[in-house]
Amino acid sequence: MINRPIKHVPRLAEVHSRLLSTRRNSLLASASRLPAIERVRDGKAIKYTRGRFIFDENEQMDKRRIRFDMDALASVAADSTSATKCVGIQRCPDGLYNKAFVLSMDNGKEVVAKLLNPNAGVPYYTTASEVATMEFARKFLQTPAPRVYAWNASTDTKNNPVGAEYIVMEKIPGVQLSEIWWNLKLKQKLKVFAQIARYMRRWTSVNFSQIGSLYYTENIPTASNEPLYFENGHATFNPRFTVGPSTNREWSDAGRNGLKCNSGPWRSVANYRKAVGDREMMAVKTITRLPKQLAMLYGPNPLYQPSAEKKLEALQYYSQIQDILLPREPSLNTVHLWHNDLHDENIFVDPDSLEVQGIIDWQSTHIAPLADHCLDPSFLGYEGPDVGDNLEKPELPDAIKALKGEEREAAVAEYLDKVIMIGWRRLVRDKNPSQHQAIRFQQSAAGNLLHLSRRIFEAGEPHFLALLLDLRDEWTNIGTSSFPLKFTDEEVDSIEADVERAELGVRTMKLIERRLGNLWPEKGVVEHENYEAAKAALRQVKSEIIDEFKTYPGWNSEVFESLWPFDQ
Repeated sequence: MINRPIKHVPRLAEVHSRLLSTRRNSLLASASRLPAIERVRDGKAIKYTRGRFIFDENEQMDKRRIRFDMDALASVAADSTSATKCVGIQRCPDGLYNKAFVLSMDNGKEVVAKLLNPNAGVPYYTTASEVATMEFARKFLQTPAPRVYAWNASTDTKNNPVGAEYIVMEKIPGVQLSEIWWNLKLKQKLKVFAQIARYMRRWTSVNFSQIGSLYYTENIPTASNEPLYFENGHATFNPRFTVGPSTNREWSDAGRNGLKCNSGPWRSVANYRKAVGDREMMAVKTITRLPKQLAMLYGPNPLYQPSAEKKLEALQYYSQIQDILLPREPSLNTVHLWHNDLHDENIFVDPDSLEVQGIIDWQSTHIAPLADHCLDPSFLGYEGPDVGDNLEKPELPDAIKALKGEEREAAVAEYLDKVIMIGWRRLVRDKNPSQHQAIRFQQSAAGNLLHLSRRIFEAGEPHFLALLLDLRDEWTNIGTSSFPLKFTDEEVDSIEADVERAELGVRTMKLIERRLGNLWPEKGVVEHENYEAAKAALRQVKSEIIDEFKTYPGWNSEVFESLWPFDQ
């Protein structure tokens, strides 16, 4: 049942990768010298400056505006590094969830100070977990995470003079992989990802007793008599660390932060899966505004129009079958701590030796079943269809050999990306079979259903329902028992019509992205200088879409306007 191709939703991987993508756009620049006026001695709020948001801009900016005392932060950094004072401050390019500064001390040391935006996750827990996770990764997973010099997860100025949650940590040497990756030769790239594969093999070897996020024991009011983790069948107790509530962003994104739901820890995969369904059900029922997303274009016929009723239908089916979706293989039900955001800006390497110097951004890391993690690091850059089980190096297609100029260059680049992905998968298969088995499970109907169930509130219910039909067909072919869900012919027709509409929405959004080119708002953000041009281009595209679809039965331009994800 695990490896059968998915019939109804061939673009499912693309849909969900676009929804949950960790891919970064070109808005990264080198750290810039922070003007004195922005040193925030008076508690002035620091706003997001990396680009402009193309939808709900005021709301998006508010989520990324923080108020803190820069002088107090500089003093904390100096004290934590045995320096007399801080002599220089550089502001790093803004992330979507954090602000970061490089602080230079009078003793020659440099540190990174990280402050959380309001949208970064659950207050206190997000910071407390990240700090504990970095120490555990460095000391027990042999992974080069930054050392923490000082931190505070309180926003009360009585307990925290900085006035905002912060982490002062080691500045990792080397350069970001993003600066050199695309200029590396194939063998050099293999050297880099072989190191990442070794880290992942180590992460796989440590099987935790609970699902959630990692904390220092003194920071979380939970107690457990169970071992913290198992390794090679041996139980390990570690009184310094404990597993507490999950800080994975799916528990706080899109308004979920206000939900009073069970966020862990969980002692069984079944309880965790149930909590996921309960959370999504609660979100659909209580959060009245469906979140905007760029995975597909919504609208009336011929596009897909989401509704709370359809989302609840999908979740009700999930509650009935979640137990049978769990994989039978024991290795797929073990739970592990994993860095799920391994894009090329989070990995630092020595530019000469290509040795990995450090991995940053452990925020929102969580302990979960292996197949719930991002098992193919995003820095590989592969965006094509899954390479499947045939991991032999492909020959350069004759069709590419006949191309010329930029068209040939683009085709060769896609071919080389596939070669890299196949090389990665082959290495994982040979060196870490459990990880490879989990990757293959992710491609199955059951694996995709579990994956989609975690984000039904945002998107995915038409694909979820179509995947149920795939699972039913797989079940029938196995023939061990009857499938627990029954669908009438009318229900099947409705599900297949909805997924066709959703697929049209995916294709249309992809066409919009290609049409806009460099103006496309990756993650909703464009460069300042492209803001007006991007909005004008989107208005033009919207007008053309309306002209294209307005003759379809049931089309309503007002409804389409209300579902258009971009600002006017």
